[in-house]
Amino acid sequence: MKVIFATTNNRKLEDLNNIIFENNLDLQVLSLADIGWDRGEIEENGNSIYENSLIKANAVLDFCKENNITYPIITDDAGLFVDALNGEPGIYTARYADAELKQNPDLPKHYVIIKMLNNMLEQTNRECEYRCAITVMFSDGNYEVFDGITKGLIDTKINEPIKKPYFYSLFIDAECQIPFNHLTTEQLKTTYRYTALSKALKFLDLEKKKREEIENIVNQKEQ
Repeated sequence: MKVIFATTNNRKLEDLNNIIFENNLDLQVLSLADIGWDRGEIEENGNSIYENSLIKANAVLDFCKENNITYPIITDDAGLFVDALNGEPGIYTARYADAELKQNPDLPKHYVIIKMLNNMLEQTNRECEYRCAITVMFSDGNYEVFDGITKGLIDTKINEPIKKPYFYSLFIDAECQIPFNHLTTEQLKTTYRYTALSKALKFLDLEKKKREEIENIVNQKEQ
């Protein structure tokens, strides 16, 4: 079964393909580029990561309907939710310091984590969690939602190396007790995004098998 993952991010596509390979799933991933997506970035104006994931799924579904594409669609949204900041940055995780960076282009690209440290200076509660929401949308508009959560703490310092996702340099995994950007490939497989994607892909593989069984039964009755 071919499935569309609504992204052009190579890292996300690689994660998806790794899950498929490791679990021996009979799925083939197509990116937005593979289906000829030409509508630019989808505006995520929902009030939660679940709403944003569904907004993206519906936007891609509309495109697919117009282009006679019937493959299932996978969309995702994720965010960092910090208790002491009333859940911020949450749905604005990727845009947490956009205003400051726009006002002062000389600021480093990783200013988001500097801003976070400044906002957490007086906070003793440093508990937080990463959340990911996955929508699996079918061509008839029916959909399923899957999620993953990793609990952790905001560190009091930046942990090198600094690279995207920038908050990984601050997020201490509660289970492993080390920064996210220090996790091994195997350790990352237990985290929020990988967990949510695994649930979604295993669901799709099972749906594929169910549909094949129904088709076989119908074919046998017709013979």
